[in-house]
Amino acid sequence: MGETLELTPRPAAAIEGKANRDTIYDAIMGSIAQIRAAIDKAGLKAAGRPIAVFLEADDTGFTYRAAIPLESTPDGKTALSDTVKLGLTPAGKAMRFEHRGAYDDIDATYEAITAYLDEKGVDAQDTFIEEYLNDVKTADDPNLQVDIFVLLK
Repeated sequence: MGETLELTPRPAAAIEGKANRDTIYDAIMGSIAQIRAAIDKAGLKAAGRPIAVFLEADDTGFTYRAAIPLESTPDGKTALSDTVKLGLTPAGKAMRFEHRGAYDDIDATYEAITAYLDEKGVDAQDTFIEEYLNDVKTADDPNLQVDIFVLLK
């Protein structure tokens, strides 16, 4: 548990959004579908699995940035549309954890990660990144595979 690695910044197309806890998976998947459409329309090529970066969390829900890494971005462009922006994926030292199972059960994985970080005395940022390794249609699909990255201070 908790493999340490270095994340390198990669070009990406992204959408920022906000969703409550009950609809976060559907919101992220909807954003990823919008990004895919914008990438296709622009004739760009994806270069990795979709991710979600959790920027803020409160009692009601999350602010997130859904992104798809790209082979390259068009010179001089900062956006593909009003909502799809161009930028870089997060970079830095991180720890990788695995979640295998329904998204509805991911809270238990986050609790285990938090306990592990506390137990090991790891100084982590409040930034969590989810990388979706396969495509499932619903949050209760038990076949979901997600790698969770925790950025370290």
